[in-house]
Amino acid sequence: MAQLTLLQIAQAVTGELGLVQPAVVVGATDLQTTQLYSLINREGDNLKRTHNWTVLQSLFTLNVGAPVVTTGTVTGGSPIITNIPTTAAITAETFVVTGSMIPVAARVLTVDSGTQVTMDMVATGNATTNLVALTFGKDTYPENADFDRFLNGTAWDRTNRWALLGPDSPQLDEYHRSGIVTTGPRRHFRQVGSLTAGTYRIWPPPQTVDTPFQIAWEYLSLYWVRNVGGTLKASMTSDDDTPILDSQAIILGTKWRFLQAKGISTAASMQTEYSDYVQQLIARDGGAPTLTMGRRYTPYLITPWNVQDANYPAGSGSA
Repeated sequence: MAQLTLLQIAQAVTGELGLVQPAVVVGATDLQTTQLYSLINREGDNLKRTHNWTVLQSLFTLNVGAPVVTTGTVTGGSPIITNIPTTAAITAETFVVTGSMIPVAARVLTVDSGTQVTMDMVATGNATTNLVALTFGKDTYPENADFDRFLNGTAWDRTNRWALLGPDSPQLDEYHRSGIVTTGPRRHFRQVGSLTAGTYRIWPPPQTVDTPFQIAWEYLSLYWVRNVGGTLKASMTSDDDTPILDSQAIILGTKWRFLQAKGISTAASMQTEYSDYVQQLIARDGGAPTLTMGRRYTPYLITPWNVQDANYPAGSGSA
């Protein structure tokens, strides 16, 4: 079934409820159409969060580059690093810094000038020479603009062919950054929100010995609407916008929401009808493995059970 536009959805809802059908939705001045417009967007936003819809699943990939290897001057008890040749490639809150007299997990709090940064921790001592070797590694990256939530179990380090561990809790993340054992054989990640947009953070930070590498994971998108030009977005803002989710589900959902807002008792039964329809959509969405309830038969292919543990009969003198 072809997807309906915003105007067609509003006309279907009003037609089924016996109300006057609007000629336009966006920009309409009557309260009924204005309310329907808000409820349609409300329903679409709710429907996208009801299930991990296949149509909303997206792939994120990132190529993590090498860190910035440079020099600078540190002073015991001070968070300021001076005499850096250039800070052009370093940004506040997204980089960690490692080096002599630098505490583990120290972050760049601010970039003060072209030669100076301030950490969120203080140096543990004075450098024995004027300049010390420093490594600034970027460990925090922005999420895609349409990111809603992770699809669990899909995060991988594709370069090293192992699964990323996470998303970590704040407690586990602090254990790694602040505990005695700070690193392990696997890389972790955590969702953080310290910047203006949502971000994620990897641990341990990238170093010269393990970069570059590529990480990837799947996520659910916020974008459930497509405009006439094919661009996806988070809400309907034009009469010719179409949902990429099921139009009939949005019609049924908008109907019961409209009646509920009016205090009409039939809204409860219509909500049940809507819920049943959505459950049918969920049951049909995506693929599913074939499960058998019968007994398990011995495989007809060669398996490890067909190979003896030792004493392979190969070569001269074998029995």
